[in-house]
Amino acid sequence: MIKILNILIFLIVMNLFSYSQNQDLGEFNNEITFAPNPSYSSFTLASWTTLASTPHAVSRSCCALVSINGTDYLYQFGGGNSNSELKRVARLNLSTNTWTNNYSTMPYSISSGTAIPMRGDSFIYVFGGNNPTLGKTLRYNVYSNSWQTMQDMQTRVTDAFVVKYSDTRIFIIGGGNGYFGVSAFRTNKVQVYNINTNSYTTVNNYPINCSMLGGGIYRDTVIGVGGYTNGGNATANCYKGVINPSTFNITWTSIASYPLGPILRFASYIAFKDDGVGVMCTGGAVNGSNPTAQTFFYNFCTKSWQNNLPNNSVARSNFKAAGRGNINYVVAGFTNTGIGTTEKLDFSFIDGTCFNMLGFNNSNNSVPEDYYIKQNYPNPFNPSTIIKFGIPKQNHVKLIIYDEIGREVETLVNETMKPGKYEAAFDGTNYASGVYFFRIETGQFVSSKTMLLVK
Repeated sequence: MIKILNILIFLIVMNLFSYSQNQDLGEFNNEITFAPNPSYSSFTLASWTTLASTPHAVSRSCCALVSINGTDYLYQFGGGNSNSELKRVARLNLSTNTWTNNYSTMPYSISSGTAIPMRGDSFIYVFGGNNPTLGKTLRYNVYSNSWQTMQDMQTRVTDAFVVKYSDTRIFIIGGGNGYFGVSAFRTNKVQVYNINTNSYTTVNNYPINCSMLGGGIYRDTVIGVGGYTNGGNATANCYKGVINPSTFNITWTSIASYPLGPILRFASYIAFKDDGVGVMCTGGAVNGSNPTAQTFFYNFCTKSWQNNLPNNSVARSNFKAAGRGNINYVVAGFTNTGIGTTEKLDFSFIDGTCFNMLGFNNSNNSVPEDYYIKQNYPNPFNPSTIIKFGIPKQNHVKLIIYDEIGREVETLVNETMKPGKYEAAFDGTNYASGVYFFRIETGQFVSSKTMLLVK
């Protein structure tokens, strides 16, 4: 306890020092901006691995990836047809590749919902419902295996595009009543759930009434893809939204359409690797009725769709994805019936030079007289922080984040760099609160510093 208090006092003092000494550090831009590096080729590399099939072989389930005491688990929630299926929770231990069926039971039926881990993976929030009980917000405690019913949505939907924006806010975009047809309900409302106050507000509408859509979020940028819109039609339309972090309003603009054409109920999730990031989209029903196994990637850096990724193992729709970093998982789905196929997509390379959003940025053209690494700013931080460093001559540079017991968390830089002053961004969105260390290594310089993530 004394050791922890000493660390906290040290970090608070260092934070005050950082604020007084580093006023040259700018704010994060709301919108991700970057210029593609022409030396990069326009492809992204990834491979699929088939895992144990879930015993909960249904369509319209959702999933979430969490870490519990150092072990990763993939949870699957709801879906199917019967009341027992729609409330069922299955869990995959990723260390042993074994499923446990009926691991828990939800208090309400959930069809085509979305599951979002929060509070350092201590809780999973499930959003959705099943007609006529729509718009439910359920909170699952992963440690006590218990459920709590939270505030209903203002506009009660399922089949929405749901993303975690911060450690307190979750965006529910669009959605409907889970049905097909010209008269089926769908909305363009964007609802923001505050987990601290257990309450909903609304912000700028999505550009079209839409349910069964997908996409992903990174920092302040949201990518919405496809879905089911007015007239009972699937759409290929895609939109970029930039979130104002003060008001949570979103400015929407149109981007390139989905390469396969109109698409709905596909699996999608954000993925990032080194200095590249984008949205993985796989499967779904093309034109609303034809299952596909094809996988596409919207690259934030190149601002384009990449279509060279391998297919998942089976053409299917009505399924969701979860993930962390460069790993995405997909569970179950629908062919002509519910299936239990579970797969992992591992990105080994993602095109990009998105330095100012994920990796590093050459902050100016000057060359330092000696090697250095500065205290991160801000510190403590939530969820992102900047690390400044300089190298006086060309060297291979490693900048690595470690947790408090010395386990490697993330590699921010691992490449040969020209002389200059640089900034590296560390995003702690997917990590638990606590003490972390960052360490820089070159051929002639090694240095470590401590930082604190507080959520």
